[in-house]
Amino acid sequence: MYSPRASGGNDIVDLHQFSDWLSSTAFSQRIQVTPWVIPAIQTAHIISLALLFAAALMLALRIAGRGLATEPLHLLAARFTRAIWILLVLLLISGLLLITAEPGRTITNPVFYAKMIMLVVAIAVTLWLSAVAKRQFERPSGLHVFTAGASMLLWAGIMFAGRFIAYFESN
Repeated sequence: MYSPRASGGNDIVDLHQFSDWLSSTAFSQRIQVTPWVIPAIQTAHIISLALLFAAALMLALRIAGRGLATEPLHLLAARFTRAIWILLVLLLISGLLLITAEPGRTITNPVFYAKMIMLVVAIAVTLWLSAVAKRQFERPSGLHVFTAGASMLLWAGIMFAGRFIAYFESN
């Protein structure tokens, strides 16, 4: 059984121990031995991410003054922001299931943590862009355009990091 302890600088060892413990749980074992479960979870995760990227792209393009100008910004932002939050919940659930299924692949992998940092920043940027959209500005400022572009780079980085986890050997 896993039990946290004062590591004295051996956090990597603790992550490996936690990973080993999680991998040996009955729930993780069940996911691992059922042939269709991991591909099904991965499929749901990838589809959710693609839909989230599309929603974030629509919001970013509109805030940058480049798309869907026929709909008022505050209405478009409300619609796409709601979809983003729903998709984030689906991604959280499928992501936790993937971590549970293959903890050794993620928990000790620095690329996973880079992905999580980018995700936190992307969520913060999305919150800010949503607040900006509620103010219904006429013309986007340079800051709005820059931030909308940066948000898309963050989401692309999250997708790249998610895929790269499989190819990066953790310690």
